[in-house]
Amino acid sequence: MAKQSRRGLAALGFALVATLSLAACATTVNATGTANTAAPALGPRPAPSPRVDLMSKFDLDPEASSEHWQDRISDPDAPGTGDVDPDYQAPNDESTGLFAVPTDGQGAIASDEGIGLGDEYSGALAPQTGMNHGTTGRLYISNDPEWQSMMVCSATVVTSATHDIIATAGHCVWDTEGGGLMQHMLFVPGDEDDAEVAPWGAWAASEVFLRNEFKDDANSSEEGVWGEGWAYDYAFVRLAPNDQDEKVQDAVGAQGIAFGVPADALVAIGYPTAEPFDGRSERYCAASTWSRYQMGGYSIDCTMTPGCSGGGWFARWDPDRGAGYLVGVSSTGTDVTLNANALGADAYELFEYAGAVGDGLFEGGGTE
Repeated sequence: MAKQSRRGLAALGFALVATLSLAACATTVNATGTANTAAPALGPRPAPSPRVDLMSKFDLDPEASSEHWQDRISDPDAPGTGDVDPDYQAPNDESTGLFAVPTDGQGAIASDEGIGLGDEYSGALAPQTGMNHGTTGRLYISNDPEWQSMMVCSATVVTSATHDIIATAGHCVWDTEGGGLMQHMLFVPGDEDDAEVAPWGAWAASEVFLRNEFKDDANSSEEGVWGEGWAYDYAFVRLAPNDQDEKVQDAVGAQGIAFGVPADALVAIGYPTAEPFDGRSERYCAASTWSRYQMGGYSIDCTMTPGCSGGGWFARWDPDRGAGYLVGVSSTGTDVTLNANALGADAYELFEYAGAVGDGLFEGGGTE
C-alpha cells in the first residue's frame, strides 16, 4: 500500500488516542501484585452460558473495508487528553485461572524461566524475535467517507478456536464521543513505515465484540473521559480471510491469552504515534513490578504515546520465543504511565460469546 500524506484528525480525535491522560493514575497505587491476576488461580468456571444481554456483536463488510483502505494508509497524529473521577475505584475482574498457550508448538511458559524484558519505560524498539513480529501489529480505523479523519491503534492475534481473532481496546473500535461502531478496520501484522512494509499482508475486520458496559458507559470529549465503562476497555475483532483465503492465525501464529492468572513481570507492546514517536515502528515498555490501575488492572511506568492503544500486555514473556500470555490491552495513561484493564471472567465471557472458545483450547489452574 502506498504511503499517503499525513491527514489531520478533526473528528473523533479522542477515540483514536492510544494513551489518554489520566491525572489520577499516580494516586491509585496499591502494593505490587494486588490486582485480580495475583489471586490464586482457579479452575475453569462452572458458569452457565454467557450473559449475552451484556455483550454486543457488530457485523462489518470486510470487502468494503479493504476497498476503503486501498492505497490510503497514512500516518495520522493522535493527540488527546482526559481524566476520570479520581475517587472512583473499579472492582477487579474476577480471576479465572484459564489460559491458552501460544501457537509456536512449545507449550506453556513456566514462571521460573527468567521471563520478561526487565524494566524499560522509554518505548524502545520492540525486539523482533520468535512470534512477536507477526502476531502483533497496527490497526487502521476509519469512519469517515470524506477522509477528514483517520485513526490508528495497535492489536494482537490471540489463539482462538476460530483462528481469526485479534484483541484491541474498546475505544479503538467504538466512538466514545459520539457513539457508534467504527466501520472500516484493517489489521497489518508486523507493520512498518505506515504499512509500506507489510510482510504478511493485511486482514479486514468482519465482526466486533464489545461488553455493553463499555459501549453504554464509556464516554469522552475534548475535556476528558468519564464513566464506569472504562473498566471494560477491551474488544475482540474477527478478521475475514485474506485474498489467499488464509485466516490470520494460520498465516502468522497467535499469542497466548489468559483470563486472570498470576502476573508478575509485564511487557506492553504497541505503535505509539504522537511525538516523540512517529508510529512507523513497534515499541515496548516492560516492568518487573506494577501497581493497581484504578479502573481494575495494571499501571506501569511508560512514556509511549497515543497510537499504542489496544496493544497487548503480556505476562510470562519469553524473549527467545517472542511469546507470552496476553492479560490486558493498553487503555489510558499519563506522560509517564500506561494502564490496562486486567482480563478476567467478564473478558472470558466476551471471548466465549465471540465463538473463540473450543474444546481443549484452554487449560485451568494457572500456567505453572
